[in-house]
Amino acid sequence: MSLLRLNQVSKSFGADLLFENISFDINQNDKIALIGKNGTGKSTLFKIILNELSPDQGDVFVHGQTKIGYLSQNIIDNENNTLYEEVLSVFNNIIAIEKKMTLYQNKMKEDYTPELLERYSRIEEEFNHLGGYSYLVKIDTLLSHFGFSKDVYDRKISSFSGGEKTRIAFAKLLMVEPDILLLDEPTNHMDIEIIEWLEDYLKSYEKAVFVITHDKYFINKVCRKILEIDQRSLEVYHGNFDDYEVEKVKRYEKMLKLYEKQQKEIGHLQSFVDRFRYKAKKAKSAQDRIKKINRMDKIDKPTQSKAKVNIGFKSKRPTNIHIIELNNLSIGYEEPLLKSINFKMRGFEKVGIIGPNGSGKTTLIKTIMSIIPPIDGEIKFNKKLKIGYFDQNLQQFDKRKTLLETIHSIYPAKTLTEVRKDLAKVMFTQEDVYKNISVLSGGELVKLHLLFLMLEEPDLLILDEPTNHLDIDTKNVIEDVFEAYEGPMLFISHDRYFINKVASKIISIGERLEVYHGNYSDYIGDKVKKEINQSKSKVKSKKVKKISIEKEMEKIETSIVDLENKIEVQKQLLFEEEIYSNKNRYDKENNHLKELEKKLNEKYLELEKLMKKEY
Repeated sequence: MSLLRLNQVSKSFGADLLFENISFDINQNDKIALIGKNGTGKSTLFKIILNELSPDQGDVFVHGQTKIGYLSQNIIDNENNTLYEEVLSVFNNIIAIEKKMTLYQNKMKEDYTPELLERYSRIEEEFNHLGGYSYLVKIDTLLSHFGFSKDVYDRKISSFSGGEKTRIAFAKLLMVEPDILLLDEPTNHMDIEIIEWLEDYLKSYEKAVFVITHDKYFINKVCRKILEIDQRSLEVYHGNFDDYEVEKVKRYEKMLKLYEKQQKEIGHLQSFVDRFRYKAKKAKSAQDRIKKINRMDKIDKPTQSKAKVNIGFKSKRPTNIHIIELNNLSIGYEEPLLKSINFKMRGFEKVGIIGPNGSGKTTLIKTIMSIIPPIDGEIKFNKKLKIGYFDQNLQQFDKRKTLLETIHSIYPAKTLTEVRKDLAKVMFTQEDVYKNISVLSGGELVKLHLLFLMLEEPDLLILDEPTNHLDIDTKNVIEDVFEAYEGPMLFISHDRYFINKVASKIISIGERLEVYHGNYSDYIGDKVKKEINQSKSKVKSKKVKKISIEKEMEKIETSIVDLENKIEVQKQLLFEEEIYSNKNRYDKENNHLKELEKKLNEKYLELEKLMKKEY
């Protein structure tokens, strides 16, 4: 049954047409994802459904008493309420009925009559129908899954952070159980554990879910229909995100063939017209063909958007040595968040950090970067590294400056043309370059930040939530960019698609820090394998072998560092006047340099052979 219908809806803002003639239905039990590039009008469409905006043309029909629920902090009634008071208010009607039931129970104790029992039975039936016997359990269950323990029930809403208030609003919305649940980017700023629980909950939710999201993993798990706003129109796809990607290509290819076939037919007809329209015997036939061309429903040539991010990160020669070592490291502020961290990172690894919000992910990377001092232990850099840091808060730019001024302030030697070329790589073209930083969207700030990282040419990338605020098309490009990047990366992300495509190793932070080799799928597989007991002898022999290999690798790595240092000294020696002015001396020192470089390459080959044995 249709709960909501949009019929031929169009919306513009001034001369900017967002979409036109959009039509679709939301039926009971539908699980629909609304996708499209940032700025195509997805949130505007939600506002039209919520009657916060009026369409320029077309109609929105809501069936009967259909209840629509939208995730926003407006769901919170009073920030002076405690957490428990606020969520309890959802069930005020049930609580009122419960009070009536208690009143009738007391009356019957004093003066029982059949009439009182009948009234009580009717009220109790309504109470049961509304979920009166389970609403307290529902409160505890939902708050627990959104990360709130009972010891915070008495805290005022005003004392919670912005992210926590969003989770409270979300929990409260699910308690309301609207007929249509409208969600705008529900997985933003939520940790993976909550997201995975939420996916299971929404998948089994017995009512409709309509969600704006760029989370491909979420779409695959929850949604069975996809609506895409593209080039001002709406396309409907059935299935999950993987199905959508296949079908989108098929539709494009089919429309291109139809277009080319029609163009070929029009070409034949027009050729006849051009040849015979002024010849008396063929004039009538030519006119018939002109009418046939005019009567055709012309097929527009299908297009694919060419505007894409075009960046790439240069990397120096990837090294197999451990570039970073954490030895018995404890991190935190007044009290440690994590203790006794031991971890080594090689110069080619892309390490994804996952874990619940507040577990210490950002604290860990800021400690590695010396922004926060360690409480205890050692952070050792085996090479001098230029670090490129992406901060999820995106606060490093002067909001008063334009994009042009921002680049020029850091790279004053660049010409106007060079700056424009740089900005065009992240889709800032023409008049966009004169935009103030203050008016940029979250997605635009992310792209600007990534451009600066590319221009810096760092030795090590450290990224905190790099795909937040990005639409699916841009995410696809960024995933490919970082997958192709050969240098070392340390990144925090809740985006499982991104982690799966980019990571070669995963640090999972929970009660303690655990390290997993491979991507997100490997991590999930390893977690399952850890539950299976293996024979002690097999584990012991494997450990002995691994320890001996690791010791041998450490010896070689020490030699590599020593050789690299000697090579640097030898290179500097060749620039000294007394050396380069004396040919015999220069040749001797240059030959020595070549011998050192040959030894270095031999050590790298030895290390690679041992690494294959290790894994």
